[in-house]
Amino acid sequence: MRGLLIATVTVALLAGVGFVSYSTLFQGDPPPEAPVFNDTPTRPLAQGDEFEKLAHNNAVAMFEQCLSRYTREVTGGFHATLEKQERVKGKPPHPEMPPIEVIDLWVRGDVPDPMSHKTNIEVLMKWQSGAKSFLGYEIRGTLFSEKPKSEGGYDGRVVTWRPKAPFTKLSSPIDANNSLAQSQSRYCIRDAGLYRSMLRTHEAWKIRQAAGELKTEYLGKQTPKQIGRECYVVKRICPRMEIDAFEIGGTASTDPKVVASEGFTEVTVYIDTQRWLQLGTELYRTEPDGTRVLVGSYYFRDVQLNPTIPPDTFAEEGLKK
Repeated sequence: MRGLLIATVTVALLAGVGFVSYSTLFQGDPPPEAPVFNDTPTRPLAQGDEFEKLAHNNAVAMFEQCLSRYTREVTGGFHATLEKQERVKGKPPHPEMPPIEVIDLWVRGDVPDPMSHKTNIEVLMKWQSGAKSFLGYEIRGTLFSEKPKSEGGYDGRVVTWRPKAPFTKLSSPIDANNSLAQSQSRYCIRDAGLYRSMLRTHEAWKIRQAAGELKTEYLGKQTPKQIGRECYVVKRICPRMEIDAFEIGGTASTDPKVVASEGFTEVTVYIDTQRWLQLGTELYRTEPDGTRVLVGSYYFRDVQLNPTIPPDTFAEEGLKK
């Protein structure tokens, strides 16, 4: 009888530990309120060489042009190949280089409704190479949807696909900003689209401009091999070591140890000369000994705007293909 009681208590304790572990790993906070970009539809877009002059002289106004054009022209999402390379939580430590991840990316609904400012974001990411693992099995795909369950979505949560896992290949819907997600990427899957990438940059640079701390340098036109299109290149020198929040609208860590391991001191953006899309972002940090360290790089190539999206793309069928 005593042995049975001990076994029962042990099982209960293990169940409690399991619940705490689940809560810590998979449950996050409500998403922060994202900043709103208010386009003025009657405001004309830059003509001729006006856009390049903004890249020279007013990078914040340049991003306003980018966001205005995107909100007016992109109504059906996009499809692209995303190549990213990033240090997460300071790992891997320098001089080891982070692995290159190549991802098939679909995004829809990232532009807010002009009246309610609400989004209906759906994101599908499928790794072609460089996939990370959880419990020893590669995460080959992630699917995020703000749509309600009644419409086939996940109520703002995400599911992951690990086809070689022995039991749970498809995860239950979990919060997109949980501890596990933050250990896998510098940025939330909710912010994976081109619109929110440009919104993040615009907001950060606008704050620095208002504080009198925005220092940018126009580096001319370049055609990076990772992008394959001609881009205007603008570099920002940070006034101090900086770190981004995991989600747009969130609060970045101010812990000196976190900033020292994850922070950056310069940002370079690549803006497509034809479509004004932020197709590349590079984050670097200069160490006290002068060493320049890659913190993160993100390149979008083969971008298709308003593509024909197969009906099962943002569903389990599309994730498992």
